[in-house]
Amino acid sequence: MAQTLACLYYFLSGGAIVIGVCSIIESVCASYLISQLFEYSFLTPGNICGPAIMLLVMGLITCLIAWCIWKFVDFTNRGQVIIFSMALMIVIIINMSAGIWALIRHEQVDLLAIAHHKHVFELAVSENHTDLGNINSALWDQIHSELHCCGINGPTDYLSKDAVPWSCCVTSSLTNTTNSKGICITMYARGCQYVIINRIRSILLHIFLLALFTVLLQICFMTCMLCYERTCRERMKRRKKLITLAQSFAQASKDLGTNDNILNQQSKYSKILIT
Repeated sequence: MAQTLACLYYFLSGGAIVIGVCSIIESVCASYLISQLFEYSFLTPGNICGPAIMLLVMGLITCLIAWCIWKFVDFTNRGQVIIFSMALMIVIIINMSAGIWALIRHEQVDLLAIAHHKHVFELAVSENHTDLGNINSALWDQIHSELHCCGINGPTDYLSKDAVPWSCCVTSSLTNTTNSKGICITMYARGCQYVIINRIRSILLHIFLLALFTVLLQICFMTCMLCYERTCRERMKRRKKLITLAQSFAQASKDLGTNDNILNQQSKYSKILIT
């Protein structure tokens, strides 16, 4: 039993380190996903980065909690275990909320009106960018190149313009890839609207999976910590019970010895009287 408890103690100490490392990874992954979402935030509903920001903050807080557990917590102390378990429970609830929020946003991404997409596109490729800040044709060129798409619904969106931008051209189809004056044979036929939406939904799904993995890991660690504290408490109760029984047995033995001495003295006194 003692060896099992010792193994569990070292397991919990190692688990605190694992929780801390995983929380750092959670923050790094959340930061990366936030940067990915910001690239297409102008075509998505508001607060799209909210779930990832929550995971980023919770990752930093969990790292601090894990360090405190590894450094200061006595796993046999019920008060300390309950305090840190409650702190982890709050973090778990917030992470679960972030995951659920990400799923809700996953279903709401395509609810933004197509008219808004077209309005954003028209302002971006025009000379007037005051309403969109840094959203301009260069940003759309970057989106075309990265996502292999063209315009909102396809190259036909540029019919009202002078020409389709080179970013809509399939690079492998250029007759001269080193010269921008080459002839473009094939253009990307699909529009960027649904490509961007699918990309954002994929990112939100990754946010949900990140939250799910974090919650499961934290629940496992908290459960092990509570089980260890309960096992130690029951062991202490059994030890106290054994000590009490031993003391009672010793007292009974002592009383029995005292009674024997009294009987011996009485028998000796009786013999003296008889003689």
